[in-house]
Parts: sequence; structure tokens; C-alpha cells
Amino acid sequence: MSVKLPVLKSILSCDGIIEKILTLYDLDIDISCRFIRQGLNDTYKIDTKDIVYYLRIYRYNWRTKEDIKSEIKLLNHLSKNKQINLSTPIKKKDGNYISNIEAPEGERYAVLFSSAVGNPSYSLNAKKCSNLGRTLGIIHSESDKLKKLDRLNIDLEHLLDDPLKRLKPYFKNNIEDFHYLENIAIKLSERINKLLTKDKSVFGICHGDFHPGNIFMDEKDKPSVFDFDCFGYGWRAYDISVFLWHLWVFKEIDPKQKRAKSRLWNSFLKGYQEIKPLSKDEIKAAVIFVPIRYIWLLGIHANSCNVWGASYMESAFFKRWIKFIKSWIEHYKILP
Repeated sequence: MSVKLPVLKSILSCDGIIEKILTLYDLDIDISCRFIRQGLNDTYKIDTKDIVYYLRIYRYNWRTKEDIKSEIKLLNHLSKNKQINLSTPIKKKDGNYISNIEAPEGERYAVLFSSAVGNPSYSLNAKKCSNLGRTLGIIHSESDKLKKLDRLNIDLEHLLDDPLKRLKPYFKNNIEDFHYLENIAIKLSERINKLLTKDKSVFGICHGDFHPGNIFMDEKDKPSVFDFDCFGYGWRAYDISVFLWHLWVFKEIDPKQKRAKSRLWNSFLKGYQEIKPLSKDEIKAAVIFVPIRYIWLLGIHANSCNVWGASYMESAFFKRWIKFIKSWIEHYKILP
């Protein structure tokens, strides 16, 4: 006797994508499709004779169609500024951008994007960091010109409250560590609320995941930004903090490295402030947002392990991340 079970996450075939999705675009006949990454969404690399594209197939129930329309509106608006290089959405033959897919788990959406310009650049120097900061400043400045879009708020509920709710079931045998996260979240929230308001001068559209993993650079070290999937309305200090988080991500807090990383951080801030000045409180808040981002990211893992697998979601995994949070708070003295 066979049993029919529901599907949480399907991997769509490249042959099916070529036949059913890519034919909706005005592309070369000679085309190849390769599944390259399963993350928050699925990414396929599309090679034609002369041009490379990337097809994103959004995870079921991850983003609404209105969310995706807002992402497309933002990218099309930003692309008008020639100071920014972006991966931009590609129109289908019918003039629309979004394709609906009847997947086994439910309706999913697909959007084709141009490739970012250049190549990955994980080796950073002062010039690259300054260019990255300047690019983010232009993104923030340009996005302020848009009317309100239908998109999530990257506020403390999104960054701390919701992740902690998702994380709690994984700490049944380690409740002390969960209590630590709960208590530190309250203290970090208090610090942010003392430093920042939600005035439009400090709160607006954010990329949400602005780090070198989502950025290529050309031969002149000009950044080309992609993956705005996490964009929303939040504190610009948080968006800036993601770069600082990247400088230390998954590393021990080593005082010997602090000077070198501080130079990179200061170069990033200098580039950003050439476009958009920051207050002292915003810069202080950016340092506080680093452990907040770690808690948010833990929540992403908790929310995704039903499709990624949960074998790693054990005590040792959480203790390593909590150790970093404790070290960061102590080293940067961000709590009274």
C-alpha cells in the first residue's frame, strides 16, 4: 500500500525550467540551465551564447507576490542611477517579470535576473571597502525617493522577537542558553531604542544582506550588488552593520586583528558618509546590531531546517554562536 505525503520543498528540474519558464523570455535558442544553490530560495545559472542570467525560484510561502513586485520596483528604480551596478530583473515576452509555478508543495514564483558585473571579491582592502560603503550610501539615498513599497519591517520584532520564538523548541535540553539569548535580546533592544528612532532620516529601505557574498566587483573595484531578497524597511545602522558582521563572521574575536578590521570598517564608513552622513548614535548602534544579526540568523536556520535538514541544530552549534555573541558584547563593551 502506497501513501501520499505532502511536500515541503521540491527541486524543480532544469529541463522543465528550460521548456516551461525560459521560453517565456526572449533568449537565445542555445541555452543551458544549471541548479547552483539551495538557500532561502533556489538559484539556477542560465547560460546563453553571450550572456549569463540567474533564475531565482522563491521558496513556497517565503515571499508573497506583492513582496516580489516591490523588490522589482526597487531594483528598476535604483538601476536608473548609473553610479550603481545592479543585478536587475528581466522582462518576459509579455512584459511581466514574475512566473507562477505549480510546484508539489504549492504555488511558487520565478524571476530571471541579469548577472552582476565582475567577480566575487572576498579579499578586502581600504579602497574596496570605501567603494562598498559609498554604494550602500547611494542605494539608501536613492531609495528615499520612492513611495512606500509593500514590504516587511526590519525592526526588533523581526530581528529578535520572531527568531527567538522559532528557536525555543531547539533549546529543550539547554534552557540556560535560551534564557541567555532572551535576556540579552532585551538588553540589546533597550540600547537600540535609546540610540535610534524610526524617523525617516535613520529608518528606511535597507538591502538587508549587504556583504561581499552578495556583491561582485569589476576590474576597477566598482561593486555590483545582487540578491535584494531580504530588503525591507529598517534602521540604516542595521544595514551598515551587516558589513561589520561580515568582517568577523564565524571568527574568534582576536584583539590582534582588531586594528586591521577597524581600518576596513572605517574605510567603509568613510565611503558611506561621502553620500549620506551618519550620527554618532547610528555608528554606535551599528556595533550593537552585530550580535542582533547573529540572533536573527539563528532564527533563519530554525525556520529553514525543515527543508535544509536539522542534523547540525544541536547544542554545540548554538554554543559556538552564543560564545561569539558574548565575546562581541564583552570586547566592544556595548552593554552597561
